[in-house]
Amino acid sequence: MKNKKQSMINTGLPSLLVIFIVLCLVTFAVLSYVSALRDYSDALQSSARLHSWYAADTDARVRLAEINGQLLTIYEEMKEPERDAFLEECRNRFPEMTPEGAIAFSVDFGDSQALMVEIQVSPPSSGEDICYGINRWQVVTTADWNADNSLPVLR
Repeated sequence: MKNKKQSMINTGLPSLLVIFIVLCLVTFAVLSYVSALRDYSDALQSSARLHSWYAADTDARVRLAEINGQLLTIYEEMKEPERDAFLEECRNRFPEMTPEGAIAFSVDFGDSQALMVEIQVSPPSSGEDICYGINRWQVVTTADWNADNSLPVLR
């Protein structure tokens, strides 16, 4: 009779231990899977943002090359003019140019961001073909920020 009680305890306790270990392993597996899915979705979002940034950067560089081409044309038509005469002619052809000689434009990307570019127009140095200096090349937020107050943490 004593052998039967002892046999039951000897098989019951290891069985409970195995069940507990299996439950722990399943729980850790599910948590790892959920974490991997979240990391994957974050990586996709980051990739999409990076792709849109590079597209905006490329568009801004193309626009900058077009502006530089027009500035070089003005410079070559004027046969190496003085700085003030060059800037005056540029103001005539670029109505968005400020009195200080700056041209600014923006390229939208994403839902609420834009790449702001501002250049300072100047005659090219000898032997160079660049008629500007970059004052600003910056990502700015174009949408209003709204705080999320939906969680009643402390009242």
